[in-house]
Amino acid sequence: MVYSKLSQLFLADDLSQVGAKDSPSEIVSDLHQKQKIAGLSLRLSPPIKLRSLRDVRDLLLNHELLRLVYIGLWLIICGLIETFMAQLSDMRYFRGPPNGKHALSDLLHDAFPRVENTQLVNYILTTILVYTLAGFAIQSPDWTTRFTLLRRFAFIMGILYVFRGITLLVTTLPSSLVDECRPPEIELTGTVGERFGFLLSVVGGTAMTCTDNIFSGHTSMMMSCAMLWRAHSRLRRPFSWFLYLLVTAGILLILFTRFHYSIDVVLAIYITYTIWNMYLSYVQEAAMYYMFGFTGHSTMDVFKHHIKSSDAISFYEYLVWQPRPLGKKWLMWICMYVDGLDIRFRNLGIFDKEGVWKSPMESKELDEKKITTPHCIV
Repeated sequence: MVYSKLSQLFLADDLSQVGAKDSPSEIVSDLHQKQKIAGLSLRLSPPIKLRSLRDVRDLLLNHELLRLVYIGLWLIICGLIETFMAQLSDMRYFRGPPNGKHALSDLLHDAFPRVENTQLVNYILTTILVYTLAGFAIQSPDWTTRFTLLRRFAFIMGILYVFRGITLLVTTLPSSLVDECRPPEIELTGTVGERFGFLLSVVGGTAMTCTDNIFSGHTSMMMSCAMLWRAHSRLRRPFSWFLYLLVTAGILLILFTRFHYSIDVVLAIYITYTIWNMYLSYVQEAAMYYMFGFTGHSTMDVFKHHIKSSDAISFYEYLVWQPRPLGKKWLMWICMYVDGLDIRFRNLGIFDKEGVWKSPMESKELDEKKITTPHCIV
């Protein structure tokens, strides 16, 4: 009774229409099944809810969580790569001409008043991260969803870290905070071990570099939180609006404090949105590919499926004109692996126990009883 009242108060009204009112894992007939992936035989998915000590054990021993551990390691490696590239950028900057060490002219810096306390940016970023983590820990309908969202966030942030490291290295911008900034001595003369220790300090936020500019990592992380809320929130809109307000305040503080140039912020917003959009589109493409056998370009296949004539392709090309649509299968497979979509396909029987795809013509067991009727709730 209390849960029902709270749900009515906090959850959006249209969740039934978008299939997000209840746990999507309820569609699986047997969440207890174990399968071997990469030589490890584990339960495929975690339980929907924790009701016993056995459920706690199953929460820790399943392929969904193991996949999350792999992506966590990816994030750490990407973060170290980025900070190493930032060190190389600082060394290049230090060897450069003296007249290249002054802050550049910036339109928004000139327009906005300066705020001296740069720690305000870290405070608001921490608030955004905690609000996002707590928000989705509470509102997510099951553990599979929680693990999926964490993997998406970690994988995309890893991509952003590496891409940011490349942009730092190829284009060196002088510090927007300190005129004639001098890189930390460890970066310039330290041993390999000392520089590696300094990498950890930079990652932890206790040390600063001179050319850590284009594009803004703080803005990328704030935008990633905003994308999580935009695409996955089940709560009423004011909860998302509050997050968007925090992100807007954080971006403005980045500019007020001169933490980054305006171009760093603009690029971070665009690049982060683009990568999130690409990733989620590839997940949708993979679902169409394997669920319905749309082995070509899925949108064209939808036209051919619904227009029962030889003109289907002509209609498609007349409307969109993309004879060679963008997108690569290997990118789709990477996104599918990160997202754990292959694990969910195994749960539904679309992939067999060896991970081999059964095309719709072969997958006779995927009838209405298997796919459309909720069975056990673990």
